[in-house]
Amino acid sequence: MYGKSGYGQNSYQQYRAVQVQTASPAQIMLMLYDGAIRFAHVAQQKIDAGDMAGKGTYIGKVQAIVAELMSSLDFSLAPELCAHLQQLYIYMMERLTEANIKVDKEQLDIVIRLLTTLREGWSEALTSLPSDPTIGRRPQPVADGAPPPEAAAPGVPRP
Repeated sequence: MYGKSGYGQNSYQQYRAVQVQTASPAQIMLMLYDGAIRFAHVAQQKIDAGDMAGKGTYIGKVQAIVAELMSSLDFSLAPELCAHLQQLYIYMMERLTEANIKVDKEQLDIVIRLLTTLREGWSEALTSLPSDPTIGRRPQPVADGAPPPEAAAPGVPRP
């Protein structure tokens, strides 16, 4: 109710809001992976507890993050990489749907492993570079028939 002004938020919520607002696109990418992994673990806990509504809620949160990761792919920068990531994200969405319908923790394990591998790779790439390559990055116009220029770097949310 009071979220926009900060009134009524606890200190942690305020801290997280500032953290996201000041993060680079690359840091946001890591946050998205962390959130998806965390929510998938919570979904598994909800299955163990027999909380089917909670399971569905948290699988939905993972699906929303994976959808955001997929929509942020910029095929104009790295078409082959983006095509592979897109297929991987589609596969994850299928596994998440399967986990939700069949109440299958193993499908969530698959998604957690994939997200963890991608997160580790992204983190390692960022630490091996002298600076964050996504800072100040703006999408470039692309030729006809290509994905829209609103997308950011491969796998990086739009600024």
